[in-house]
Amino acid sequence: MKSETKSCQNCKTSFVIAPEDFDFYAKIQVPPPTFCPDCRMMRRLSFMNERTLYKRTCDLCGTSMISNFAPGTPFPVYCNPCWSSDKWDPMSYGVDVDFSKPFFLQMKELHERVPWQALHTVHSSMINSEYAHNASYLKDCYLMSTSDYSENCMYGNCVEHSKDSLDLLFADNSEACYDSTNLAKCNRVFYSVNCTDSYNLMYCDNCIGCGDCFGSTNLRNKQYYIFNEAYSKENYFKKMGELSLGSFAKHEESKKIAKELAGKLPHRFMTGTMNANVSGEYISNCKNTHESYQVMDAQDCKYCHLFILGPTKDCYDFTMWGMNAGLVYESTASGGGTANCKFVSEVWTEAHDLEYCFNLLLQGSNLFGCNGIKQKEYCILNKQYSKEEYLELVPKIKEHMMAVPYIDKQGNEYKYGEFFPPEFSPFAYNETLAQEYFLITAEEATGKGLRWKEREQRDYQITLKSADIPENISEADETITKQIIQCQHEGKCNHQCSEAFRVIPKELEFYKKQNLPLPRLCPNCRHYERLSQRQGFKLFKRTCAKCSKEIQTSYAPDRPDIVYCESCFQQEVV
Repeated sequence: MKSETKSCQNCKTSFVIAPEDFDFYAKIQVPPPTFCPDCRMMRRLSFMNERTLYKRTCDLCGTSMISNFAPGTPFPVYCNPCWSSDKWDPMSYGVDVDFSKPFFLQMKELHERVPWQALHTVHSSMINSEYAHNASYLKDCYLMSTSDYSENCMYGNCVEHSKDSLDLLFADNSEACYDSTNLAKCNRVFYSVNCTDSYNLMYCDNCIGCGDCFGSTNLRNKQYYIFNEAYSKENYFKKMGELSLGSFAKHEESKKIAKELAGKLPHRFMTGTMNANVSGEYISNCKNTHESYQVMDAQDCKYCHLFILGPTKDCYDFTMWGMNAGLVYESTASGGGTANCKFVSEVWTEAHDLEYCFNLLLQGSNLFGCNGIKQKEYCILNKQYSKEEYLELVPKIKEHMMAVPYIDKQGNEYKYGEFFPPEFSPFAYNETLAQEYFLITAEEATGKGLRWKEREQRDYQITLKSADIPENISEADETITKQIIQCQHEGKCNHQCSEAFRVIPKELEFYKKQNLPLPRLCPNCRHYERLSQRQGFKLFKRTCAKCSKEIQTSYAPDRPDIVYCESCFQQEVV
């Protein structure tokens, strides 16, 4: 089959469906998409609230709890022990298929009746880590999201197998690290990005196998470097002693110098290692994987994102997780053996043959349009059928979805083969990952028919202005933990700013031990600052700054960055 150019229903831009794409759609028996890859990704992300948490009460037992659902949702929300218990039966919400109205609308109505879990965690694996979402096997962790197998970590997102660290974004097997992005096997790495197998780094970018380096970029197996200049061991530590690392003013100065240095040095066209036939950004140990972002251990995948655990195989338009998942299409936040699943979200088990299902944390199979089902098969809209009845009814539902589509507020048609409309999301747009990767204003969201959550009025009183925070960590004592500190952004940014924050005792202990200045931003604004250090999802065509070879990269052509192809980068840097 030849390539085919389509016009996206939503944004009206052209996109190409390649021959191998048609092969995949035929393999999993779905029609080709009518939305472009960006719009497909945005609507999946609009169903994923990882970091916006609220206090509310369990609608079953009445206990106070933390949830990523705001109070006042149209559906009940249960605390994790209640949701996982046998105190309620998901099958009691089952209904017959109504062929007089769109099936998408019937799924929405079911979602507004069935109880949802307060936080998506493996409840029994969480030890003293109540403020965590999309997480498992955490101990003594606070405000962590999409993280697993970590201990004594705070304010992190996508942190795996790590310990004693704060403010990390995408980190694996790291310890005693702070305010850094894209770390692997690191120890005592601060204010750095894209570093692997390294220790004692500050303000470093793209350093591998390095130790005791400061403000340096593109180093390999180096030690005792300051702003890419080599020092003897004695002179290195003498110079470091002069830098006053606990000073916020010195921190800002060093960060600026390091950023200016990084801007003068070449960037590799793609961040990744150990790959074969791939395209995208932040890809490692992958094969035949294209137009994908932050993916590890993937094979034969396309338009995939945020695979934090592998392996994953034969997937398209799959966002978040992985871990032995295969044949997954247009789905989010799922993995752990999930197979042959289409249009699902939050499926955390070895479930298979699912379509349009939400919130399955126990094994199930052959489910269509279900929510919260536990260890069942052959169910539709949470109603039990025999195998024969199920196999006869599902094709009829698909035909009905094609003949009677749901029409969203923008006039887009949703037939069988499309993920849920963003307006069906239980979250406001700016509560979700969509806002992090497709940043828009409230006015733009309203114009697109998306729900927007206005900033809540806070009832706390700020006791310490950001300008009055101790300049040096040596000047801070335990009284700082009693203060309600003003965020430097004062709620004027578009980053879900909480306007104020606190420094908890364990956090202060970390800053003191590592001789690091106190932050001036709230955790949300710090998270968005780390996001800004990363490359975006979109790929562009440009030429290598050295050999003029055409490359596909996340660096837009109008950006001033020096970008090299693989061979030129290897020759000059490695």
